[in-house]
Amino acid sequence: MKKTICILGILLCAAALFAVQNGETVYVAVKKAAIKSGTGNFDKVVAQASYGDELVVDKASNKFHRVHKASDPSITGWIPATSVTTKKIVASSKKVTASADEIALAGKGFSEQVEDGYKTSNKKLDYASVDKLESFRITDSSLKTFLEDGDLNGAE
Repeated sequence: MKKTICILGILLCAAALFAVQNGETVYVAVKKAAIKSGTGNFDKVVAQASYGDELVVDKASNKFHRVHKASDPSITGWIPATSVTTKKIVASSKKVTASADEIALAGKGFSEQVEDGYKTSNKKLDYASVDKLESFRITDSSLKTFLEDGDLNGAE
């Protein structure tokens, strides 16, 4: 029993050491992330942040961080903790010919070469349908209307 409590204590201390702290610089780790006025799904979008953008954490938590843009401290708001990383994202000094989409996917281990491999080994799959599905954009207001009109639980 004592051994279990000691191990739990060590794990909690380690988690605290690796948690994002107030004042720490973080980097956007997704293609695009909305910086919002609050933590709700339908809160107002204050600004957009793109892959690699530098943000400073004003208030850290497990789910959301209140941040401001390093390049413009007047832009402040909330961003999901899962959308940022403490690892600095550095662009190469070499000429980059990849699009922002390709860079974001490569950061997650997916690239054009990986897609080509899937296409080669799965010739019967229809990737045009996937591309069409990925092109759909749904606004927060239309999503909120859908949830409310459908009387679905979870609508704010």
